[in-house]
Amino acid sequence: MKKFGVTGTIIGILACIVAVYFYLSDDGGLKLNFKKNDPVATKEAQTKIDKSFAAPVSSKVTDEYETMSEGELIQEVHNMTHQKVEADKKWGASEITADKVQKLYEVIKNKDFKNSSNKQMLLDILEPWTRKDFTNAVSAHNQIWSYQKGNIGKATRLLTPQEELEYIEDEFR
Repeated sequence: MKKFGVTGTIIGILACIVAVYFYLSDDGGLKLNFKKNDPVATKEAQTKIDKSFAAPVSSKVTDEYETMSEGELIQEVHNMTHQKVEADKKWGASEITADKVQKLYEVIKNKDFKNSSNKQMLLDILEPWTRKDFTNAVSAHNQIWSYQKGNIGKATRLLTPQEELEYIEDEFR
């Protein structure tokens, strides 16, 4: 009788732990991603991201940059960083493409800003992006986030290629 009591207690505790796991898990604990650290999956995801980056964008989209205010240009770059970074909360999304990065860079470079430090901040962020170097995305996001007096949603790291591809597919496809 005592054995059943101890065994029953252990089984009950294990059942509670499993239940808590499923309750707290965002996806019900049922989704397993075996490809997270898979080099083949990483390469495939990066290839799709590169293809997305190279996709042409309508000039109607990029022509809008010409008429954007200083604040709107800052927000556009901020929204673009969301594709590259992990953050608790993200408000706004704008897909990063070569056409958009190049046009933004040119517009900002040739535009008069009320605050020259904002202009320089954006140019410093975008210049590496024109070479497909997004290693500054976390610092870029947090620099703009701080400028906008953000208190929720600080970027903590770059997304993996698989995470970024999932973000692109969720937000833009």
